[in-house]
Parts: sequence; structure tokens; C-alpha cells
Amino acid sequence: MLEEIWEKYQKQIIITGITVTIVVMFFCILVGAGRNDSTDKMIGNNLTSSSSSIQSSSNSATPMASGQDKETHAQRLASSKIMVDVKGAVKSPGVYEVKSGMRIMDAIEIAGGMTKSADQRNINLATQLSDQQVVYVPIKGEIKNSDPSQLSAVGSSSISSSSPSTTDSSTEKIVNINTASKAELLTLNGVGDKKAEQIINYREQQGEFKSIEDLKQVQGIGDKIFEGLQDAITV
Repeated sequence: MLEEIWEKYQKQIIITGITVTIVVMFFCILVGAGRNDSTDKMIGNNLTSSSSSIQSSSNSATPMASGQDKETHAQRLASSKIMVDVKGAVKSPGVYEVKSGMRIMDAIEIAGGMTKSADQRNINLATQLSDQQVVYVPIKGEIKNSDPSQLSAVGSSSISSSSPSTTDSSTEKIVNINTASKAELLTLNGVGDKKAEQIINYREQQGEFKSIEDLKQVQGIGDKIFEGLQDAITV
């Protein structure tokens, strides 16, 4: 019976088999091509992701570098500022923040300028300022026998290498109230920190004392205090 069917439908069976084989092969080719496309897309996506990651890393590194630059700039600005203490015959003594590289004349100007009693001959206005420097402007007569060549050049605590003196060595214990510094005034009997400052302020505003009795014109110094120190002072 099978032989009869085979003989009768032999051509149809062969044609059908060939057709099915061709269809299966074509289907396999299509499936294989689809997989290759998927693989290519995956590779392309991976490459795109890697490129994006690299770009993101580069972009994130830029702000960090920019932040470091800003921090460095801020440090440079901070280091370019120094503090100086301006004292003596200036209108507004005090501690001031100034730019690095400024001169003593700049510090005095910031402090309001010199008073009328300032001794400009003993000031080296061209001296460059340094951090924590004390700029002291003496009053007239405070520095005696000064040599301009001995004025401070840089970085000293005072604008002059000379120091306020009393009279001569033979009268070392006698204090000249016209030239004495605050420290020297404090050695006088009955003169404390406040009275020493009042004496200096009086000299700056009114000028030199004409006689030792003029000291009683300073607020807080009466007859009793004057009697206790009159033998230790001179003008």
C-alpha cells in the first residue's frame, strides 16, 4: 500500500520536501541575521555607554579643578593681607589690615594722617611694611640727636632705630615730660596707665610743656600727685 502511495505521489512528496527544506533554511538565515543585529546593537550601546561615562568623568573633573583654582586664588588673596599696629602721633591709632607691599606712609594715611605735633624728620615713610609690625610716629622732641641714616629700613617694630630718651646719663632718674615715652612716664610716682596716656595726648594736642607746673593742666593730675613727682620730672 505504501509503495502504491509512493509511486502515485512520488513527485509531489519530493517537491514538498525540497520546499520545506528551503523554507527552514531561509528561516534559519533570518533568525541568524536577527541575532547578529542584536549583537551589533548591544556592542554599539556598550560603546555609547562607555563614551558617555568617559565624558561624564571628564566633565566632573573640570568643576573639581575649577574649585581647586578658586581655593588657591582665595589663599593668595588672604596671604596678600597683613596686619600693622599704628601708634603715636597719628589721628586714629589702632590695628589696621593693609595690603602686602604697602609703605609706612600708606599705614599713616589709613590711620588718619599725622597730628600737628608729629616729628616728620624722624620718619622713613618709604619703609615697606611687614606683618605684625608696629609703626610708631614720635612727637616733636621725643627723639633727640637722631641721625636720618639710622632710620629703620625694613621690618622693625618702630620706624626709627632710635628710642625715646630722657635727658643725659647724669640725670638718668629725671624724666623729661616733653619727650618721655609711656613706659618712662609709668615710672613716675602716682602715674598709672591712664594718666600716662593723658600726658601723651596733652602733648600731642597742646604741644610741649613750658614748665613742669603745666603738668597740672592734664586731667587727673592735681596738686597732691604733682608734689609727689615734681622732683623726678623736667622739661
